[in-house]
Amino acid sequence: MLTFLRVKGFAIIDELQVEFENGFNVITGETGAGKSIIINALSTLMSAKVSSEMVRSSVPQAEVMGHFFKGDEEFILKRVINASGRSRGFLNDDPVTLARLEDLGERLINIYGQNEFQDLLDKGSYIGVIDNLLSLNSERGDLAVKVKELKEVSTKLEIKKREVDGRDKESALLEFQIDEIERENIKQGEEVQIREQLKILKDAEKIKNCLLGISEGLYEGDGSVHTMFRTCMAMLKPFSHIEAIEGLKKRIESVSFDVEEILIHVKEIEKTLSVDSDELQNLEDRLSRIYILKEKYGKTYEDIQSYKEAAGKRLSYLKTLSTDITELENRKALLAKETGELAVRLSAARQEGAGRVEKLIISELGYLSMEGIQFTVSVADKGAIDEEGKDDIEFLISTNPGEQLKPLRKIASGGELSRIMLAIKRVIGGDEEKTLIFDEIDAGIGGRVADLVGKRLKELAKYHQVICITHLPQIAVYGDHHFLVEKYQEKNVTTTGIRRLPKGERISEVARMLGGITITDLTIRKAEEMLHNAEKGVN
Repeated sequence: MLTFLRVKGFAIIDELQVEFENGFNVITGETGAGKSIIINALSTLMSAKVSSEMVRSSVPQAEVMGHFFKGDEEFILKRVINASGRSRGFLNDDPVTLARLEDLGERLINIYGQNEFQDLLDKGSYIGVIDNLLSLNSERGDLAVKVKELKEVSTKLEIKKREVDGRDKESALLEFQIDEIERENIKQGEEVQIREQLKILKDAEKIKNCLLGISEGLYEGDGSVHTMFRTCMAMLKPFSHIEAIEGLKKRIESVSFDVEEILIHVKEIEKTLSVDSDELQNLEDRLSRIYILKEKYGKTYEDIQSYKEAAGKRLSYLKTLSTDITELENRKALLAKETGELAVRLSAARQEGAGRVEKLIISELGYLSMEGIQFTVSVADKGAIDEEGKDDIEFLISTNPGEQLKPLRKIASGGELSRIMLAIKRVIGGDEEKTLIFDEIDAGIGGRVADLVGKRLKELAKYHQVICITHLPQIAVYGDHHFLVEKYQEKNVTTTGIRRLPKGERISEVARMLGGITITDLTIRKAEEMLHNAEKGVN
């Protein structure tokens, strides 16, 4: 529902703001006062396209702001257009794309009399309209679930079939890779250990010579450390009864034992330095194979093991593909059968109900004195089944006897289209929280027909907020809320304003619409009578 509209610097509007109410809002005013400009401003708020000519010449930019409610949601939409034609959109004061504004416009408003924002000119909405009217939403929902499931199964099946095509090659490769990793059977830390061994073996001769020199110097050579320590202890032995000398002797003896232990360790290292060319080659070959595994399957031991695990899972999956494909093919066939049956039943229900819808709409058109119009709901097979079924639905209409039926969206705009839309809207209902705006609905009618249009708009306003621009008193008197658009001059500048009329002024405005320039007492009484009859629902 549109609760508030503010327009600044737009066309001949300097600044205007108006609060609309629920129910039937009528907007009247003299020709040229700017009634349709207000609707143009509102449609500009919702349309991605706007001309810089809409910016008032005396200001740098135009601004349109609308405050809407839809259920528990609140929307404050604003559009700012500068003189160069560039514009910006805002939602609740946050910048948004113009496409976002346009999308919201389709959710919040239908403007009848212009080709924008008309749900009934959108062929894509017809299936929803018909199904809602015939209470087929549940059936369509069931079909949509099956179609979605069928698509998912079909996609899985195609993927698995493509995998089967290369399954043998992929399985052979995976088996080779797993076998290669298992055959090498590398251990955690093995690579570091081999590299350390190779460092030692490659310098074995040098290390052996070094250790030999150490052995000679510590123990085995003339004048070795061990010999010198023994000599020193022998020299000190005669004086062992002296405590200080005995302590020195024991220290030398202890160090001598350390030298012997070092020598034992040196001998142990020497034993490991037997250079075997085959062993060296084997270690180098082993390290090379580890490097190859790392290049193929991962940079670390953990990576290689993870690759092997993943390859094993993939190999197991490939071995079950044939079984999976058979199951999916059976599931797909069953779903295709169920989907086809649901689509056929839904199509039959639509075709059966289409005749009832046609009769209701033709009857409503007749009520609005449009007896010559033909209306048909075409339900054709589109050759495929999707979430909405197998049907291609089109609303066809012929506005003159003998004319060929044409799609509703292709007939001329204007008052005739607005009244056709009113008739269809009354039959089909729709989103009760949308604002319906009728412009030019009174073009080419008057008298009794105008009164009937007014009644229908009043009835429609029980379920929607309705805003209608009209020149006819027969329509205006049915409004729950009456707004007057006036054009006035201020300092040689023409501008437009709008205000809500209290009861007394409303009588005067209806009288003006009835009598033109000269308003007599009879005209006033007639206006009062029309308002009274409309309020009481008297024809």
